[in-house]
Amino acid sequence: MQKSLSRFLWIGGILLISASWAHSQQYVIVDSENGDRLTGIWRGANDTEFEIDYHGQVLRFPLTGRTFRFTSNLEHVADRTAVKHFRNGLDLLELNSPELAKRRFEAALEEFPKYADAHYQLGLLHQEAGETEAALARFRSVAKIDAANFELVPLLRNIGDTALAAENYTTAVDAYQLILNYYPEHESVRTLSYHTGFLFVEQLRDAVTGLAMLEGAIKQFPDAPFHEKALFHIGKLQAETAQLDNAHHTLSGFVQRYSESEWVYEARLALAIVNLRMGRKQDAATEANLVRTLSTDTALTERAEEILAESAWNVYTEAEGLPHNTIQAIAMNGTYLWIGTPKGVMFVETYLDSWMPIPAVANLINTHFEAVPDVQTIAVHGPEVWIGTRNQGALYYNQETNEINRYAPPDALPSAWVRDIQLDNTEIWFATDAGVVRQPRTTGERLVYNTQNSFIPSDDVHTLALTDTTLWVASRDGTIATFARQLQEWQSYHSTETEEGTAIARFDVAAEQLLFTWFNANYQANGYFQAEWNGDNGQSTTLLTGIEEPADLAAIYIAGVIDTSPPEEGPSPETSPEGETSASQLTPVGESPASRQSPIGEDGFLENDEALGTPLVLWIATNEDVFVYYTRSATDSGWKTIRTPRTLIGESTAQCIAVANDRTWFGTSNGLATISAQTLNKRESQ
Repeated sequence: MQKSLSRFLWIGGILLISASWAHSQQYVIVDSENGDRLTGIWRGANDTEFEIDYHGQVLRFPLTGRTFRFTSNLEHVADRTAVKHFRNGLDLLELNSPELAKRRFEAALEEFPKYADAHYQLGLLHQEAGETEAALARFRSVAKIDAANFELVPLLRNIGDTALAAENYTTAVDAYQLILNYYPEHESVRTLSYHTGFLFVEQLRDAVTGLAMLEGAIKQFPDAPFHEKALFHIGKLQAETAQLDNAHHTLSGFVQRYSESEWVYEARLALAIVNLRMGRKQDAATEANLVRTLSTDTALTERAEEILAESAWNVYTEAEGLPHNTIQAIAMNGTYLWIGTPKGVMFVETYLDSWMPIPAVANLINTHFEAVPDVQTIAVHGPEVWIGTRNQGALYYNQETNEINRYAPPDALPSAWVRDIQLDNTEIWFATDAGVVRQPRTTGERLVYNTQNSFIPSDDVHTLALTDTTLWVASRDGTIATFARQLQEWQSYHSTETEEGTAIARFDVAAEQLLFTWFNANYQANGYFQAEWNGDNGQSTTLLTGIEEPADLAAIYIAGVIDTSPPEEGPSPETSPEGETSASQLTPVGESPASRQSPIGEDGFLENDEALGTPLVLWIATNEDVFVYYTRSATDSGWKTIRTPRTLIGESTAQCIAVANDRTWFGTSNGLATISAQTLNKRESQ
C-alpha cells in the first residue's frame, strides 16, 4: 500500500475494491456492468465464482463482469455517482495525472463525504506532494470512518517521525495519537504511548494531557523500559496539578524504587515541595536537606536551599478560616492576633505558636452592620479595637463589653474611607482621604484638620505615626507634616530634603525612633528612613533598585523591635525567658540589598546608627523578600535576607508586616505568612 493503486486487487481479471481481505464477516457491494447492485455478506470466492449471504440465502455468481467493494459498515457505502467519480480518479492515476485524479476524488467526497477510499487516496496524494498537514487530515478522516479496514499505521508513523525530526511536535503527536486511538493492539503502541506522553510533557508543556497519557502507559505497559522516566514525570505533574496526595505517593515510590536514578534528586526536590504544600514542613526540610547535601547539580541545590528556607514559614489562607486571602492589616494584642481583609476581620489566639480562631468575636463585628467591612487598618489599645474601613468609616469594638459602634460621615468623620488609626491614652487619630481627625479622650470631641486649616500636605492622608510628643502625617506624594501635641500646632517637616517623585509608603514607631518606608519611581528604588522621635539624626537607606513595576516599587513595609541580642563581640545568644531565641538573635549575615544612597537627602545622616539610642531589629517586607537589619551593626554586615514562602503563596503583593512575641507576621495578597526566630534558626542550622 505504498502507492496509490496498491489499494485495489484483481481476482480472475475482475477489479475488487477492497480495504482488507483479512477480515471475516465483511459486507460486499457488488456492482454489475449493467448497473445492477447487490449487497450482502461475503462468503468467499474461487477462480471463477464468488458467494454472498443475501438476506439469509447464500447466492453464487460468476466473477466476470462485476466489481466488488468491501466494508464493515453499510453507512460507509458510497452511491453510484460517488463511485463513478472515484473510479475515474483511479483511471487518471493510471494515466499519471495526479492533479486531475485529485479533483475526481474530491468530487466523490462532495457526493459522499464519508467515502473512506476517496479520503485515503487524497491522503496518499498529499503525502507524495509533501503536504503533511493535508495528508494527516485525510488519514484522520479515514480512521474515523473505517479504521479497521485501512492499515494506516505505517503512513501515520512516517508522518509523525518526519514531523518530530523537524521539531513540529504538534503534528507529531497528532499522528501518533491516531495510532494510539484507532490501532490500540498494534505492536508500536507499547513504545508510542510513552513517547507521545513525553512529547506532551517536555515539548508541548501540556501537563493535563501528558499526565493522562503517561498514567495510561504505565498501567498498560508497566514493564516497558520507559517506566522510570514516566513515573518521575507523573509525580511532578501530579504535584503541578495540585494532586498532592497522589504526587506524594508517586514520588515517594519513585525515590524508593529508583534510588540510583538520574532524576532521583529532582524527584526528592519535588517531594519536598509537595510536603511543604501539605503542611509537612519537617519532611520538606529533610528532603530539601538531602538534595542540598548530596546533589552536585547547582540549580537543584540552590532550589533546595530555597525550600529549606520556606519550610520555616507557616501560611494561613481561606482554607484555615480567613475571610479572604488578601491581608490588608495586622495588629497584635498580647498573644491575640487581629487580621483585616476586604471581607472583614479575623480574631486568632496564637499562644505558643498555635492558631486558634475565635469566630464568635469576628462574626460579631463582621455581621453587626449592613455590609461586611473592607478593613484598611486595625489599632488596638487595651480593650479597645479600632478598625478603619474603606467604605464604612471607623468601627469601634470593646473586647470587655462587646460594645460595637460606627463612626462615619457626615457627623463623626469627614470621609468613610479611613486609611490609618493611631491612638494612646490621651488621643485617637484618624487618617482619611478628606483630612485628619483628632479625638481627645478628655472631651470626646472630634477635630478635623485639612489643607484649609492646617499644614497637612494633602487632604488624602495615607499614613500616621504617633509618639509621646508628635503626630506624624504623610501623604502618598512624600510630603510630611507634624503636629506638636503639647503646643497643639501643625508644622511642615523640612529636616531632610526629599527628591521629586519620592512617596511615603508606611510609618512605624519603635523604641522612641521614627521609621517609614519610601519609594521613588524616578530612581526605580525603594527603602526606609530612620530617625529620632522628633525627626533629628535621620538616615535613609536604599533597599532595592531597578524596580520597574509600580506594584513592586510601592510594596514596602517596615516594623521595628528592640534588639535584645548581645553585641557581636559578646557571648553566644541565650534563649529568651519564653524559651525561644529572640527574633533579633538571628545571626546577622550579608550586606544590604542596595547602597545607602537615597532619594532622601543626606543632611543629618549618621555615621553610626547607635547614636539613635536603643538598637533595633528592622523587619522590612517587599514583594521580593523579607529583609532584616540589625542597627547595632555599624556596617552593612548586619543584613539578613529571608526568602518568602513563594511555593505556598505564589506571586503575591506585600500588604503589611508586624513583629511581636518573637514572631513575624507577613500579610500578602495571597495569604498570611508567619515565621518564628526559633524555627528559622533551626532551619539555618540544618
